Amino acid sequence: MTEESLLNRILAASLLVVCLMAAIVGGTRPASESARLGLESAQGADRIEVVTLEGTIGGPRGSTLVGLPTSPVEQLREAVQDRAVKAVLLRINSPGGAVGSSQELYRAVTALHEAGKPVVAILEDIAASGGYYVASAADKIYANPGTLTGSIGVIISGLSFGKLLENYGIEPQTFKTGEYKDILSPFRSATPQEQRLLQGLVENTLDQFIRDVAQGRQHLPAKGAEQVLDAEMIARRQSLDEERVRQLADGRIFTGAQAVEVGLVDALGGYTEAVEDLRRMTGDPSLSPAGGGDGFQRALRRLLSQGLSPQRQDAWLSRLLAGDAVAGIPDVPLLWMAPERTLR
Repeated sequence: MTEESLLNRILAASLLVVCLMAAIVGGTRPASESARLGLESAQGADRIEVVTLEGTIGGPRGSTLVGLPTSPVEQLREAVQDRAVKAVLLRINSPGGAVGSSQELYRAVTALHEAGKPVVAILEDIAASGGYYVASAADKIYANPGTLTGSIGVIISGLSFGKLLENYGIEPQTFKTGEYKDILSPFRSATPQEQRLLQGLVENTLDQFIRDVAQGRQHLPAKGAEQVLDAEMIARRQSLDEERVRQLADGRIFTGAQAVEVGLVDALGGYTEAVEDLRRMTGDPSLSPAGGGDGFQRALRRLLSQGLSPQRQDAWLSRLLAGDAVAGIPDVPLLWMAPERTLR
């Protein structure tokens, strides 16, 4: 066993012991003391569930071992079934990702509507393409003035270095069962037929994207709409039919302030405003936000969050609990905006 491996095991054991103790102490603290300290509501109490969508959408999902955080789509589905969850606050910080996964999250949000549970989305640093796709299903969307959002569009990309191989006398050999089986092969340029096929594919996917955004934005909360949406907000949303969304669906990005003007976002604001809106829509001013999972889970997340980004938290959790490493997304159609913030 290497010294690094031994150190990791010691750290893992220490973290688990500390978090277990924290969970036990938290579970025995009187309710009045918990309220006085402003702690999150208990898992069994009526609450606002906080779900965070962070990073690229798609790829393998993490382990749920010992109740550690599940994927966002699983959290949303659990919120539908959990009677204690009365509303959901969805925090999004994502440049987008795979089409299917984005649509799955969109449907999970609409399922909450059908269950009578309102959803408010907060767009943080970036909520573009697939990230905005998911947000568009929410009952209300908040953003910061400088949030990057929009980027409604679809992309498939690849590299062709066949000519480079020719220069070195390398000749690839491919055996396939159909004309298009090696489409997007890096060993050659796409044929005109392949170009038409791929363009048709992304155009069809864009049609789905536009339709869902239009339906999501024109949807109004079933309860309390007049309390959280003013007349101007409602008018902007109702103007976002498929024709109008298509005009915005050329891949352009917007700041949060610009997105409010065109109706993609309802208002500028964040966590505090979202919580107040959810209380109004549920008619329960006593609801408090909770991050999901039991006390052990939240204690471990808090401990790891000290000085660690969400991505490094996930990496540590995977290492400590022998979870699968997060893999990249394969070459599939993407609802995506490059995450670099430098605009050239």
